Amino acid sequence: MKPFEFAAPETVPEALSLLSRGAHPIAGGSDLLGELKEGIAHFPSLVSLARIGELREIRHEPAGLAIGAGVTLAELAAEPRLLGPYRILAEAARSVATPEIRNQGTLGGNLFQRPRCLHYRSPWVSCAKKGGAGCPAAASPYQPYLSVFGGSGCYAVHASDLAPSLIALRAAARIAGARGQRSLNVAGLFSVPEADVRREHVLAPGEILTTVVLPPMPPDWKGTYLKARERAAGDFPLVSVAFGAWLAEGRLTHVRMVLGAVAASPRPCPEAEAVLEGQAPSEAFIRQAAQAAFAQASPLEHNGYKLELGRALIARAVAQIARG
Repeated sequence: MKPFEFAAPETVPEALSLLSRGAHPIAGGSDLLGELKEGIAHFPSLVSLARIGELREIRHEPAGLAIGAGVTLAELAAEPRLLGPYRILAEAARSVATPEIRNQGTLGGNLFQRPRCLHYRSPWVSCAKKGGAGCPAAASPYQPYLSVFGGSGCYAVHASDLAPSLIALRAAARIAGARGQRSLNVAGLFSVPEADVRREHVLAPGEILTTVVLPPMPPDWKGTYLKARERAAGDFPLVSVAFGAWLAEGRLTHVRMVLGAVAASPRPCPEAEAVLEGQAPSEAFIRQAAQAAFAQASPLEHNGYKLELGRALIARAVAQIARG
């Protein structure tokens, strides 16, 4: 690992001042330190966000439940306010990696983690994500882990477990930078290879995520987060689905569905939501919704299994909510 300077400010303005001079932020470090040790990234100066108290707070506001970007995954998994409509986020947090990583990793870090693609993670392999040409993973034995919705130069998938649940909740992200603060939907945080193959998010240099706000939800709305992985624990998703709805008089309303680990960014499924909205959750409608979710998929030669895996997860998630 190459040497770097390290600072640990205690306020957001202090951190932004340091970041405006070209430093790079670090939260829990469970992803970034791996990149530094693997030799695929280097930053002369790192600014830790771990000592900034306001980034570790969870509080009720008129806009909803505000969660600091520095709240750990373990804290989210055990948070008593993440019940009812918000339980979908606690489920996602509990599914991440191992207890050790959940104790260290943060909400913000999980959203902004870099791709897990083995070709990107290797310092000896050139790829578009690192400034090279093409996507060697797309023609390799690693292909089964890649995107089934195209790639435009990079077929790596977004592996965040929290992002699909936050998007399903229509959560908002607050961002701070040298030019002030701004807010956008969590779904708008993520970039795609067509925009810039080397980036996965829209934060400008020097900006940080400070807070994610969960808006008020109908009290009877319920959601669940399911993912398929190779190992029962400690693994990234092969496919994941965040699904929620309000079951009123036997019919689904306020339907939300978001897929993870199938594309370069978390993928909302408005077509599948439209199939289920206002309907009784019968096998026929569930099957139709699962087909609609992957109707635009264009899998590679060896990762088409993700479509059937994803459809099965969707069916399981809808059935789970339908049972109450």
